[in-house]
Amino acid sequence: MGEPGTQVGDGRYEVLRLVGAGGMGQVYQAHDRVLERHVALKVMRPDVPAGERRRFRREALLGARLLHPSLVRVYDMGCGADGEAAWMAMEYLPGTDALRLLEGSRARGQALPWAALRRVLGQVLAALQYCHDCRVVHRDVKPANMFVTRDPNTRYLTTKLLDLGIALDLDGPDAVRVPGAKLEVLCGDPNYMAPEQTVAGAAVDARADLYAVGMSLYELCTGTLPFEDLVDAPLASLLAAQREADPGPPSARMASDTPPELAQRVDRLVARACAKRPSARFQSAADMIAALDAPLHEI
Repeated sequence: MGEPGTQVGDGRYEVLRLVGAGGMGQVYQAHDRVLERHVALKVMRPDVPAGERRRFRREALLGARLLHPSLVRVYDMGCGADGEAAWMAMEYLPGTDALRLLEGSRARGQALPWAALRRVLGQVLAALQYCHDCRVVHRDVKPANMFVTRDPNTRYLTTKLLDLGIALDLDGPDAVRVPGAKLEVLCGDPNYMAPEQTVAGAAVDARADLYAVGMSLYELCTGTLPFEDLVDAPLASLLAAQREADPGPPSARMASDTPPELAQRVDRLVARACAKRPSARFQSAADMIAALDAPLHEI
């Protein structure tokens, strides 16, 4: 697959162009001949490890099951000759992710406008609240997975939370039902991992996602990761920092002309979202949405 005109799914999908590629496969823009719309066709390389194939299948199944305006819809999935998931047809999203928006703003010597950032975070948190209501923990929330696009009909800007590949279904076969799921392997991006995610065998629930939102907020407001100095350090050092270290308030790294009220708001949001103990964090994504606009003394 790869050449424009290639057909997939018994001829239903016609490849138009390559959108992106990685170690595990490629993403193409394709035309759905049946419903006459563009789709994103995500195709796995045939030689990827079994674990990645399971992740691919999980992403497809959850993307088809979870229905929310700020989650990416999966329309179809196909298998290869070996019977394993080989490709999926997804909602096509023109646009860019929040990390690239941040990089573009910094290249111009500017910070991301709070109004735009507030909208992005509100939509991501709404998607997370829906996931959590469905007993699904995302486990990979970060700016690179917050995709800003336009509704193809209304042109309204919206944010889609991407990549359910390592999401945890708390009612699934691999989960302990209450109070969370005990993980035998570590999952997620260590730059955004909640303390409990850094320990194999620890219970993980929805509050881990809120920690990751707080770490993302820190990065999007300052242009740096909270533990930027440990990015190239041994992994164990970064994981230990997530459990034990305080990166300091984001206001210390925000632009000097940031309004004081906004700097205080970001400090308090991050401090609460990123509390080391889950019981000290926001207890739901809905709580954090409310706090985005709440009076400072209520955050």
